Amino acid sequence: MRETFTAEEWSALLQAPMQVIMGVCLADRVDPILFLQEVKSGIAIVAEAIRQSDAVGDLAPALINGIAELDAADPLSGEQLLLKKQFELLGLMQTFKRSKEGRDYASAHLQKVAAVLDTKVTGVQASELKQWLVSVATKVAEAHREGGLLGIGSIRISDKESDMLNKMSEALGLVV
Repeated sequence: MRETFTAEEWSALLQAPMQVIMGVCLADRVDPILFLQEVKSGIAIVAEAIRQSDAVGDLAPALINGIAELDAADPLSGEQLLLKKQFELLGLMQTFKRSKEGRDYASAHLQKVAAVLDTKVTGVQASELKQWLVSVATKVAEAHREGGLLGIGSIRISDKESDMLNKMSEALGLVV
């Protein structure tokens, strides 16, 4: 599957899961602790997807294997590797002046991914990968309840996270 794409296109696909994490994490204005917990959860969700490797189709598993190969080549492993990925994502987020810039960056990246998929693979393969990316984003959004007091009145996905999930779906060309 990898041979279908140029090195730049494959790199954009490999970065897509981190972009959906960033988009969701920057959707809400939350306290710094909850923000860091969301980033950590997002990285863990992608790591779990790599371990489970139960993605549907040809392309999503190939992408997951590509991420797993990069992880295996890294001298770090386990918790150290997860921490490195968290710091890399936080480093990227720090380059933006406002969270909206980060959300827009993530959406633009997903538009680029959609354009690559729509020209390089079948509609079914493109749809499967796009849906997998949205499912990762949804799991990140659901990872921590928001609002309420001591858990009472809190919600699984905030309105702003829901809006961001819709924007990411639209960027990927999925019907919302």
